[in-house]
Amino acid sequence: MYSNRYLDEGPSCESCHLSVDENEDMVRAIEFSLQESKSEEIYTGDTEYPQIDEVEELAQALEETTLSSTDLSTSTGGRELKWWKLFKELNPFVHASRSTSFWKKSRKRCNILVCDVCEEEICSDWSRCTYWGQTYCEKHTSDGTPQCCSCSRLKIGDLKYITLNDGRKLCPDCHYTAVTDPGVCKLLLDEVHRFFKGMNMKIRYYIPILLVDEKEMIKKVQKTSLGLTIYDKSELEAVTYVSRSIQKGEKIKVVKEVEHLVEGRKVKAMLLLYGLPKLDLGATLAHEMMHAWMKIQGYEGLSLNIAEGICEVIAHKWLEWQSFTGDENIEGTSENAQFLRNLKEFLKDGIEKSHSEAYGHGFREAKWAVERYGLICTLDHISHTGKLPE
Repeated sequence: MYSNRYLDEGPSCESCHLSVDENEDMVRAIEFSLQESKSEEIYTGDTEYPQIDEVEELAQALEETTLSSTDLSTSTGGRELKWWKLFKELNPFVHASRSTSFWKKSRKRCNILVCDVCEEEICSDWSRCTYWGQTYCEKHTSDGTPQCCSCSRLKIGDLKYITLNDGRKLCPDCHYTAVTDPGVCKLLLDEVHRFFKGMNMKIRYYIPILLVDEKEMIKKVQKTSLGLTIYDKSELEAVTYVSRSIQKGEKIKVVKEVEHLVEGRKVKAMLLLYGLPKLDLGATLAHEMMHAWMKIQGYEGLSLNIAEGICEVIAHKWLEWQSFTGDENIEGTSENAQFLRNLKEFLKDGIEKSHSEAYGHGFREAKWAVERYGLICTLDHISHTGKLPE
């Protein structure tokens, strides 16, 4: 018996299928908006831009500021930026990834949709990752274009993506805090234990934490999974885990060893997919640790929605907790720190809007109960009734 945390694509990427007429309507809408705003001035923050070429100046303002979509969609200079209002849904988080946003391309091509990957005009089906602001041809999802296994961004330009031994790709930003060795994972485990202790849910039970690659994870659950908790009733006797990693250029090789699981333990082991950034792996570890906590406390016979939903609440809480830990990696002012803050929000958003019945709907129901009754009261109710409080 075991519980796991699956990858869920979630709602962050949308496919858009526009006909020729719809594309022409989009172009006419832009031109109409630009005509309306002629001879006016654009004010962004404290900087004034004469209305010579609104699109070019707006794109420059967006690159030079970190204003949110709310700031930019408000009244400016006595009028609204109609062009911005029309297209703000294409990139609602401009500050999150300025270097790869649609707006940078729009300075050169103001009346067409441009792919961020191939930098060509999009004439057929296209998709957009609304959180990071990437707009790209649908073909790039299946033509071999590298995609980060954590933040889901497609490779753009000459960025160097790291290839893990199992074929997964990591963007440079996610690779910066990637957990590829047991030693680093041990530090993360200590942090998650402090998190549980802060919720008065200290775990005094030794559980082997093993990093595994995607191939080993699929062997155990027949599907790509971020984490797996192995219970006493499981017939699994051994796990091949990553004991050390070696990076050579843009590739990461690993050294593997075999761990024989001890029989008779309520929780035999916990498997985590190696190579993910600390934030992503930490959320998975918190999720799996909650499975282990409930098993040790005697929770039995829970429905999948309740078990996975409450564990996703804990993963979500762990991500929120990162704002208060004082970690210099996420609290600093560097580009890396800004990316980690954005990644944290991206991961939270993925949990909140997941399409999965157990992980998505289950999370939203459990979160409602925890917000209304508190975590401890909700868990007490689950332990006695097997259901969430209503």
